[in-house]
Amino acid sequence: MNPQLELVTLMRTVNRKVNFSNFEDDHAIEGLGKLLEALQANTEFHSFGRFYIKQMLVGLLTNRAKLEAQWEQHPAILEQSIKAPLIILGLPRTGTSFLFDLLSEDPEHRYLTNWEATVGQVPPPGSYSWANDPRRKLGRHLLRFQNYLIPQMKDIHTFHLDGPEECTSLLMQGFSTLAIAAMFNVPTYSQWLTTADHEPTYVHFKRILQSLQLKYPGERWLLKSPSHIDAVDSMLKVFPDARFVQMHRDPVKAVASFASLCAAFRGLCANSVDMAEMGEQALDRLAIDFERYLMVRKQCDSASFVDLQYRDLVDKPMTTVGAIYQHFDLPFSSVAQANMRAYLDKPRVGGGHQYQPEDFGLTAKGIRSRFQAYIDTFNIPLDD
Repeated sequence: MNPQLELVTLMRTVNRKVNFSNFEDDHAIEGLGKLLEALQANTEFHSFGRFYIKQMLVGLLTNRAKLEAQWEQHPAILEQSIKAPLIILGLPRTGTSFLFDLLSEDPEHRYLTNWEATVGQVPPPGSYSWANDPRRKLGRHLLRFQNYLIPQMKDIHTFHLDGPEECTSLLMQGFSTLAIAAMFNVPTYSQWLTTADHEPTYVHFKRILQSLQLKYPGERWLLKSPSHIDAVDSMLKVFPDARFVQMHRDPVKAVASFASLCAAFRGLCANSVDMAEMGEQALDRLAIDFERYLMVRKQCDSASFVDLQYRDLVDKPMTTVGAIYQHFDLPFSSVAQANMRAYLDKPRVGGGHQYQPEDFGLTAKGIRSRFQAYIDTFNIPLDD
């Protein structure tokens, strides 16, 4: 039993940082409890790993406590509207990051910066602009530290200081999200996640967006996270007018990429990582989530979704993006188009990360078998 990973110890540490711990969402405490139980059962963590996990959990709880205190003092924040967010769905390596970067070139889109997502969502007191926000300076240091801890991460996923950044760090404050199951070998937590109610996490997530847009407003939120795929029904309850863009690709590369991401994070905290065990966990987690997603999609209004194939986005990016604007009847301004063309003219960075399903005890045939219903539903062409 590690006393540093007990709820009472974590909350005591948080209370020293923020004099507020009256979380309204008991579901978050339930999720954290399930996670702590699973972490305590894991004997693979080395001393730095246990320290890292504690710091991560304290950081999530501290940011949540600061937000709850802000909402208690300024309840009008929660009366703001979040108008028809545009949400990108899809597995890793399906073009979601490329599409995210491209759509972020539209000045009408408000997206998360890396420093907002990781440093804190409550603006510090004082007078300052976006460029010299104190969180931005700290965020730069944290990105450098991440590159030091996990140097291979920059080949797996590109992080931009000023965004666009995924919603993952914000969703983790609810302690019921795919990312946490990916970062650690916590099978009992992942099992709980399969039937967890995600709506409380997204209620909290919406409130975070309301806090963020108070300081730096925008026309519409542009959002993305692999974790959203498991919570579309919850998102529609919280954001009834949400618009979803679903990227599709042969799941073989996607599952292998997700497994490589799991390996990078788990290797940071554990003495050893069983690649075959982790590969099976990664495949199972994503396959279960997509099975549920297919059932949810059948019950949703098709007008709320636009489905895109990876190859179309790569071969015809402007035409494909234009189809999104047309489907949702959004103005595709000349400024947005010019910005996107300029982005496409820039040289691409990355591509150095190499991996195969076999690296994680998986096969292309086995992956496709688990995702056959998904492949058939969306007529997904298979890679060679």
